[in-house]
Amino acid sequence: MLLGPGDDAAMVSAPDGRVVVSTDVLIEGRHFRRHWSSGYDVGRKAAAQNLADVAAMGAVPTAIVVGLGIPAGLPVTWLDALTDGFRDECALVGASVAGGDITRCDLVVIGVTVLGDLQGRPPVERSGARPGHVVAVAGRLGWSAAGLALLESGRVPPPATSATYEEPQKTEVTPDEPASPPDPSAPGRAVSGGGAEAEGGPHGSSVGPTPGGGGEVLGDLLGEVVGAHLRPRPPYSCGVEAARLGASAMIDVSDGLLQDLGHVAEAGGVRIDLDPGAFAVAFAVAAAAGELGADPLDWVLTGGEDHALAATFPPEVPLPASWRVVGRVSEGEGVHVRGRAPGRGGWDHFR
Repeated sequence: MLLGPGDDAAMVSAPDGRVVVSTDVLIEGRHFRRHWSSGYDVGRKAAAQNLADVAAMGAVPTAIVVGLGIPAGLPVTWLDALTDGFRDECALVGASVAGGDITRCDLVVIGVTVLGDLQGRPPVERSGARPGHVVAVAGRLGWSAAGLALLESGRVPPPATSATYEEPQKTEVTPDEPASPPDPSAPGRAVSGGGAEAEGGPHGSSVGPTPGGGGEVLGDLLGEVVGAHLRPRPPYSCGVEAARLGASAMIDVSDGLLQDLGHVAEAGGVRIDLDPGAFAVAFAVAAAAGELGADPLDWVLTGGEDHALAATFPPEVPLPASWRVVGRVSEGEGVHVRGRAPGRGGWDHFR
């Protein structure tokens, strides 16, 4: 950022000669609820979902601008916390808040535009998947959907929105690792940390033992899942990593893996087959599923707002541990699980 807030416009350098741009709008009651989320939570979440879009192009986020509509009676402390949330999330990737605009509104409405730098690389588009390529995922899947389900069920009280917050840890998130490599021929999926497999539907799942036992441990696990919904943890560095490895296509998983990979399949004119046995289900997500009688794989496949990254790679590319292979690309169309096309599921604003 060459010129920050204070003038009619900011000035941001573009050494590559190209600028990656994305924008999102968050509306109170639709994308967040103030009795669930602190201003700091909302700031972190609003920044994260935009920064992840730039990472999904293989670019490095450089700056954001924020359009903000707020009620006249909004506490200044909430607005200060929102600003801190933006600052701390941007700090994880070295980006800056370059400026924005504020207006009066009946609800809190936040519009964020993010800018990014490709550093001389070509962008990783959605349309590059080809038959024979592998499908891999970096980051968490199903956590945010599990947290939202818990909050909506009333089983877990929302956190105190006036609570203090900790400074962000500038470390990258890696996917949940199973205890042993999953068997591609087995129908279940690995439970992270326990090595058990879950089969069946919402009322017949076996998601493995809860580690430690006791209500306090269960409460901690459920609280961790709720926290993942309020503050997603995108694997930002994996976007550039994938671009350098030669990813053929990539997308931010914001609306659900099936739906977002559907965009990749459609853009490339290919079919994507997912192996449900390749997905790791963390203990915390499994605990939430046990509490609600749900199938955690539904959250993994259709849950949004974790902002994981899904990408396709040529089969000869050696993938680091940050990426987990979950499927293959072939000729055809659509996304298939166990040979079936389950529909895209996930979130659609107008469905």
